[in-house]
Amino acid sequence: MMWNSETPSWQDVVQVLRDASEAEQSVRLGEEVSDEEMDGWGVPVPEPIREICRRAGALQVGGHGEFGPSYRAPGVGEGAAWRCGDPGSFRIVHTNASAETYYVDVDPATGAWGPVFRFWENHGAELVAPSLPHWLVSVAGLVRCAARDEEHFGDFSTAFLNWFSGDFADAGDEFPEDAPEALARAAEPATAGPVTVREARASGDPVLADAGSRLPEGALLADLRGATGPTAVPFGRHPGWPGGTPVYRRFHGGAILAAVGQT
Repeated sequence: MMWNSETPSWQDVVQVLRDASEAEQSVRLGEEVSDEEMDGWGVPVPEPIREICRRAGALQVGGHGEFGPSYRAPGVGEGAAWRCGDPGSFRIVHTNASAETYYVDVDPATGAWGPVFRFWENHGAELVAPSLPHWLVSVAGLVRCAARDEEHFGDFSTAFLNWFSGDFADAGDEFPEDAPEALARAAEPATAGPVTVREARASGDPVLADAGSRLPEGALLADLRGATGPTAVPFGRHPGWPGGTPVYRRFHGGAILAAVGQT
């Protein structure tokens, strides 16, 4: 699934979230968010994100949880959140029963929100969208696909889970898996091979070298500057991975993803 280089406007995001909430009765928008509440999030909140939240809360999709910056589910800030990095450098936007955590990179110095990443239990991480507006538009589109195709899956919840995961394991025989959008959703993400801190420092690339200089020995880095679609980073499979549970850090607006092992 390739990305459109143009970031959706906040107006477009609000509209597609509203459209998604009307596509199926088990989907709805959460309550609008006040500026006072956003000020308490512990991260700077850019004006376009504020404009979205002032008009639409997180998209609540049946039993699959909430999707969006105003994610309020119990336990946010606990559990796996420490793996997202330093406090103030991220905002969680979704977690689920598959032990996946989705979060946005936040630059505390500039207040800019960068790409959306996810990680799960098996030491894998993925760049899933170049921005939160891109990701929200994508999730809203999956809701509409699931509402349209639920008869092929037995119910909306199963249809959404299949569209969200991209594997379509529960689709009926008549489901058009060769449709262009289904093929795009089911495609495996690209892969970015990690490099060691020493390799980054010696690369001659000022961006990689700078990130490497700020990480301890044993950390791994992935260069995502050329990503044009979802990109997986298999940190745990690299021979240089030191073991332990990875904590993720981002540099240069989320263009460099790093994993530091914690024992």
